[in-house]
Amino acid sequence: MKRFLFLLCAILIPIPLCAAGSGALPDPNDTDERYIYNNTVLEIPGIGAPYETDNAVVFTAKADSRFIGIAFDFEGYRTIHSFRIRSTHDIDGKKTESLMFYILDRPKYIQSVSYRLIVDGLWTTDPLNPDTYYDENTGIQLSRFAFSSATPPETAVTKNDSVHFIYKGSSGQKIYLAGTFTNWDPWIYELQETAPGFYEINLPLPAGTYYYTYYLGMKAVTDRTNPKKAYTADGRVASVITVN
Repeated sequence: MKRFLFLLCAILIPIPLCAAGSGALPDPNDTDERYIYNNTVLEIPGIGAPYETDNAVVFTAKADSRFIGIAFDFEGYRTIHSFRIRSTHDIDGKKTESLMFYILDRPKYIQSVSYRLIVDGLWTTDPLNPDTYYDENTGIQLSRFAFSSATPPETAVTKNDSVHFIYKGSSGQKIYLAGTFTNWDPWIYELQETAPGFYEINLPLPAGTYYYTYYLGMKAVTDRTNPKKAYTADGRVASVITVN
């Protein structure tokens, strides 16, 4: 039977932590961006594991909950983005399928994203994504999505005033991060190996200039992805990052 689609783009239940805007939403004044977004929504094949398309990730869920939100590591899990509804009707107007979805534009220089869902007020991992892991830094179970296409990775400040730290080396290492934001304590933050030899961590930091290094055991190494270096007050060479 012939079918057609229409979109119901609405936030189901407002939550104070929810951002009104999201990187997944198109600019209403940008015709090309609206076209890409709407076609991505129309082409969602159904409910399933998250997948990559057009430099974005599509997350889906069953439409049997009052509210589903998603929070990401690169935002420090501080912002909850609402899923939206896509409904399918047949030619007689009878609803044939409904699903909930969220589209994330790929953040710059990020090779993978860790995330949590909030379903009707309860935090949970993504039941449709088999890639989950226990994060020792936060003490919680997280879902993870790794991008299949690579971008030149480098430590950078994200648009949410966090710093996404990256280290590239051998697989199976313990990589720690220390700097002026930890009073040079090298045991507070451990980077996670998200791909063989690729380590990353996202830290929200207030505006300012920070000095930092990575630690492999007791050996301190500067960030090879960040060309900015300087001498600290005690004479060590450190990498430098500025959050505006």
